[in-house]
Amino acid sequence: MSYTIIDFKPDTALLNPRFDGYKLRLADSEDTTSVYSLESEAVSPQKLPSSTPLSYDEASFRVHYNHLFIGPRDSTFIYIDTAGVANMVYVDKHSPLQMIALFAIPQKESDSALAGYPGAYTLSENLILLFDGIESAYVIQRLSAAKGSEQWSAIGLFGIGPGPMAAGPTEPQTWRRMYSILGAALVREAGQTLIRLHVCYRIDRTAETATGLSGSRGIGACPSLALPGVAVSRQQTPPPFCVMAVEVDLSQFVSTSGLQAAQPYTPATLNARTVHTLRSHAIPVYCEYTADDMYVLGVRDGVEQDDTESASRPHSPSEASLSAVPPCIPDLYYWSQTSSDVTMCMELPVSVDAKQIQCVLTRGAITLQFNEVPECEAKYGLNHAMLCDEIVADDSVWTIENGRLLTLYLQKVHEGARWPTLFSKDDGVLETMDPNEFAVIRERLQRLTSDSFDTRRPAGMPTMALATEEVDQDSDELEQESSSVVFSVRDWRTGLASASSVAGSPGWLCPSFSRPLGQRQGNDLPPVCLRFDVDGTVFGFNGATHANSNADASICPRHWGTFAALSYIQASKREKRFMYVDPDMRVAVLAETQRRIYIYHQVDSADSNTAAQSVVDLGGATVTGETEDVLGIQLSGRMLVVLRERSICTVNLDRC
Repeated sequence: MSYTIIDFKPDTALLNPRFDGYKLRLADSEDTTSVYSLESEAVSPQKLPSSTPLSYDEASFRVHYNHLFIGPRDSTFIYIDTAGVANMVYVDKHSPLQMIALFAIPQKESDSALAGYPGAYTLSENLILLFDGIESAYVIQRLSAAKGSEQWSAIGLFGIGPGPMAAGPTEPQTWRRMYSILGAALVREAGQTLIRLHVCYRIDRTAETATGLSGSRGIGACPSLALPGVAVSRQQTPPPFCVMAVEVDLSQFVSTSGLQAAQPYTPATLNARTVHTLRSHAIPVYCEYTADDMYVLGVRDGVEQDDTESASRPHSPSEASLSAVPPCIPDLYYWSQTSSDVTMCMELPVSVDAKQIQCVLTRGAITLQFNEVPECEAKYGLNHAMLCDEIVADDSVWTIENGRLLTLYLQKVHEGARWPTLFSKDDGVLETMDPNEFAVIRERLQRLTSDSFDTRRPAGMPTMALATEEVDQDSDELEQESSSVVFSVRDWRTGLASASSVAGSPGWLCPSFSRPLGQRQGNDLPPVCLRFDVDGTVFGFNGATHANSNADASICPRHWGTFAALSYIQASKREKRFMYVDPDMRVAVLAETQRRIYIYHQVDSADSNTAAQSVVDLGGATVTGETEDVLGIQLSGRMLVVLRERSICTVNLDRC
C-alpha cells in the first residue's frame, strides 16, 4: 500500500493581505432571536468532585463539549436533560419549535468509569446511538414516522470500554476511566448492518509506572511502528490516550426497511468487539468515516503508537492479553522551524559541562563532539552532518541549559524556504516540536536538575489534579489552539495509516458545523478551520484517487476559503466556549459561555477589504430572567440553534 503525505497548503489566491477588519453590525435581539422554554427537565452537565484527577485534555474536552447533537432529519437536533431523557427538537423558522421525548436512558453508577457527558449520534433516519456518559450505549429505532408524534424504542445495548485495567492497581479510585465517543457511523457490508465507532479514554500512567508497562494490554496496547507522520512517545510527556475502534453487529435486529412494527422492544445485548486500538497524545479533535472502510483521525501532535495486534477481539476484559509491551524508542533530537530559523533540541542522558562540548557550525553542516562523555558521543555526536539547506553560520548559536538540554539555533540563508527534514539525508525524524514543547522540556529539566534557571509553566499545561468544578465552568486558561493537529487516513480493519499530514502543519482553530445525514455525499467529509498566520483557513476533505488507477483512494484536503483575521480575533476572546465555521463558508460563529455570540461574515466580494461582524447578546433573552450557560450550538440552514440550561434560542442569520 502506497503512503501519501497530506499537505495542508493554503491557496494564496484565497488569502487577502489587504483585509482591514470587520465592521460591527449590532443585531436587534428581539428581531433576530427567539427563545423557547425546554419542555423537559433542565440541561445541567454533571460536575465531578474537585478532587477528581483530570488531564488537561480531559478538562478542555469537558469545557468545550457540545451538548446539542445533530438529529436524524434535516433541522432536527437532540439534547439530553438532567433526568437522562433524550429529547428531539424540530426547528422551522416559519413556525414555533416542536420538542418530543425520544428515550429515557437508564441512570446508573459505575465502579469502573467516571461520569462523563452523555451523547447522541445519529446513524440513519431511523437509528440513533445514545451514550449514557459512563459506560453503556443504547441503539434506539424509530417505530412510527409521523412528525411530532413519532415513537422510538431501544433495540439493544452494549458496554463501552474494556473493563478494569489488566495490570497495576485495582482500587476503583485508581483505575476509573472517563470514556468519550468520538464518532459513530452505520455501514452495511456483506449482508451485515454494523455500527462503527471510536471510543477514547486516558491511559493510567500510575499503573503503567507501577508495572513497568507502557500501556494496558486490556485495551490492546501496542508497540510503536515506524510510520511516516506518526510521532513517537517521549518520557515525561502529558498522559497518553487510548483510541479504540469498536464494531457492533445489528444485523438480526434491523430490518431492510429500517422500520419495525409499532411496538416497543426489550433491549437485547449487542455483540460489540474491539477491531483495533491506537495510542494518541491527546483526545482526537476530528474523527470521520469514509465510504470505503477508511476513517480520518485528527489528533494534536499525532498518534503516539499504532496497534499491530489488530485482529478482531471480543469486547471483554476476560479476553484481554496480559503480555508486556515493548518500550517506545525516542527520537535522538526534536526540531521545529519558522520562516527564518530552525531550532534543534537534544535531551542528553547525563549532565555535560559547556567546556566538554565542541560544536562547529558551517554554512552547510554541523560537527558536534562531546569530550570525555562517551554516553553522549556515541549517540549524539555528529561528524560534518550535512543540513537540508544552508545557514548563516555567524548568526547561529548553541546553548546548554542545566547540563542536559542542548539547543542549536540555526539562522536560515534562504528565509521563507521550508525544510522538509533537518539533515540532507532523511533520518526519519519529523518536525515534531510544537511551540510549547521546548518550554515543557526546559521546565522538566529544571525540576529534575537545577534550581538556578528561571522557568515558567507553559501556557495550557496545568497540573493533573484540576479543580474539576471550576474547569467545567471556565475555559479562560484551557486554550490549546496553537498545537498542530496531525491528520491521518486509516484502515478500519487494521488502524494502519495510508496517509498523514506532518507535525508542524497549520495549527488547529475549530471544526465546522456538521451537515445533516441527508446532505452528506460519499467521502465529502466535514471541513476544518486551521490557523494560518492571523487567518482562519478552511480546508475540505474530498475523496480522490491517485493517478495510478491501482493506487488506494486517499483523502485530499483542499483550501475552500478564508475567514480573514479569525485566528487573531479569537485569541482575544477570553470567555469563548464554542467556535465553528459554516461548511458552506458563509459565517464563522464564536459563542461565549453565557451572553454573547459573535458572527463573522464572509467578505461580499473578492475585491472587498472588510466584512461584517454581528454580535447577538443573549443576556436578557431568557424565559426566567436568570442567566443561563450556553451548552450547545448547531446550524440549521440560516438558523443558528443555541441550547442553554432551561431554554433553546434560535438566531436568524439573515437578519444579522
